[in-house]
Amino acid sequence: MANDGKQDSRQRTVIVAGATARTAGAVLRTFLDAGYQVAALARDGARLHAQLERLPAEAGERVLPLTADLREPAQVERAVAAAVERFGRVDASVDLAQAGTAWKPFAETSLDDLRAQVDGSLVTAYTSCRAVLPHMLAQGEGYIVTVAGGSALDPGPGRALFGACKAAIVAMTKGIARDHKSQGIRANCLVAGGIATDQARRSMSAADYQAAVTLQEFAGALLYLTSPGASGLSGAVIELNGREID
Repeated sequence: MANDGKQDSRQRTVIVAGATARTAGAVLRTFLDAGYQVAALARDGARLHAQLERLPAEAGERVLPLTADLREPAQVERAVAAAVERFGRVDASVDLAQAGTAWKPFAETSLDDLRAQVDGSLVTAYTSCRAVLPHMLAQGEGYIVTVAGGSALDPGPGRALFGACKAAIVAMTKGIARDHKSQGIRANCLVAGGIATDQARRSMSAADYQAAVTLQEFAGALLYLTSPGASGLSGAVIELNGREID
């Protein structure tokens, strides 16, 4: 049976894939502050350990570090199974992973560039969604949130391959919702514009940085979309760019 919105958030479990991403620190803290149990999944164990060391000490047993290459389905499936064994269930999944190649004009791209973008974004989104879905279907409920950039809908200069892969993530997410909505699955895609990370401060103009989504806004949107309060949404594409002006 699908969640009726009354489940205590302190008992909920979220898997955060790409837990060493630039936005991951804020996302992990936001879920922990909301009372979630968090399975933090990343490829680089040392970087993941460093990330988790920056979390409040009281997080303690509510955080489970998991090391897996998100491009390898078997590794991701084992990690998700470990999270279910530890916490008993998986209520929600978010994917922050992003890797690929530098942006460049389409005429300067190669097939290897395309493959790198596919492996670094579309494949990782697929494996994380595919690994959690059987557990969610068995429960009769689950919240999946993928993340795409604004280039998924309107790619900027040099972002043709990046945008194509992100557009595929949007379509895949809508397809998951279409296939499994009746089974209690809520799948939505958060399309974020610029995000005000420390790295972005060095590359954005002052005006663009001021208009960018804050880390707290980004993490808060993910928290909402993985909560029972968002049970009325599935197959939605939410654009998080309220201050950006074209």
